[in-house]
Amino acid sequence: MMSTSKLDRKHAQQGQASVEALLVLMILALVIFGGIELSQGIAVRQALDSGSGAASRALSLDPSRWTFAETLVQQTVDQNVMGGNAPITLQVYDSANSLRSAAWLSGSPFGTAFVVEASAPFQTDIPFLPDSAITIRVRHWGIVERYP
Repeated sequence: MMSTSKLDRKHAQQGQASVEALLVLMILALVIFGGIELSQGIAVRQALDSGSGAASRALSLDPSRWTFAETLVQQTVDQNVMGGNAPITLQVYDSANSLRSAAWLSGSPFGTAFVVEASAPFQTDIPFLPDSAITIRVRHWGIVERYP
C-alpha cells in the first residue's frame, strides 16, 4: 500500500503535466492559427498584385476603362483560393506620386506615366491575440500606349 505522501506527489505530478500540456497547446494553437492567417494574407496580397498588374496593363492600352480595371482586380481577389472577399480600392497616381482621378488618366496623352495602387483591408483572427486590421497595398507602373 502506498503512503499518503507518495499519493500526494503522484497527484501533484499529474497536475503539473496537465498545466504543461495546456501551455504547450496554447503556444501550438497560436503558431498554427498564426501560420494560417499569414498564408491567407500572402494569398490575398498575391491576388491583389496579380489583379492590379492586369489592370495596369489594361489601363495602359485604354485609359478610359477604369470600371473594367476595378472589376478585374475585385474579381481576382474574390477568386482567391484562401478566401479574402475584401472590397478593393483602386487609385491612380501620376509620375510625381500625386493622387489623380480616373478622368485625368482617361484624358492623358500617349506616353504619360502613371501608377495604379490597389488596396484591400485584411483582418487577422489569431487566438489569444487582439484582432488587428491591416491594409494590403500594391503598386504597378504603367504608360499610356494609346495613340491619339
